Amino acid sequence: MGELAAASKAHVMVSYWWSRGDGLVNHQLGQILTRAAGVDQVDITDPQSIDRALRIAVADPAVLAELDQWWQMVETRRAGNGTRNPGLNLGLEQSIRYLTDRLDAAAVTPEALGECRRQVAAVDQTIIGAKDLPELAHPDAEMLDLLARYLEARSRVLALV
Repeated sequence: MGELAAASKAHVMVSYWWSRGDGLVNHQLGQILTRAAGVDQVDITDPQSIDRALRIAVADPAVLAELDQWWQMVETRRAGNGTRNPGLNLGLEQSIRYLTDRLDAAAVTPEALGECRRQVAAVDQTIIGAKDLPELAHPDAEMLDLLARYLEARSRVLALV
C-alpha cells in the first residue's frame, strides 16, 4: 500500500473509531495527536480539531504507524462492533427525559403509553446489541447512573401495561 493510501486509510479508520465515543481509547488518541501535532492539547471532543490533528499526524511515518496500531487495538477492544458508546449515542439521557415527561403528565393516554412502550423496546434492543462493548461490560459511575435512571423509567412504563 502506498504512503498516501496508508495515510488515507489511517485517517478514515481513526476517525471512524474515534466517533464511536469510547472515552478511554479516545483519551489515548488525544495524547497521540497532541504529541504529533505539537500543540498543548487536541480537543478530543471536537471533530474539526481531530481532523486537523489527524492531517498533521498521518504525514509522519512513525505517528502513522502508531495510529494504525491504535485503530486496530480499538477495533479489537470493541470486537469489531461499530455501535457508538451507549452513554453518548444510545440516547439514554434523551430516552429517560422522553419517558419521564410522558409519565409525569397529568393523564397518560393510551397513545402516550404505546409511544413509551415502543421507546422502551427500542432502547432495550440497542442495549442488548451493545452489551459486549466496554462501556456496558465495565461501566463507569456515569453509565451506571444512566442505566439505573433508565431502568427506573422503564419500570414505570411496564407497571402501566
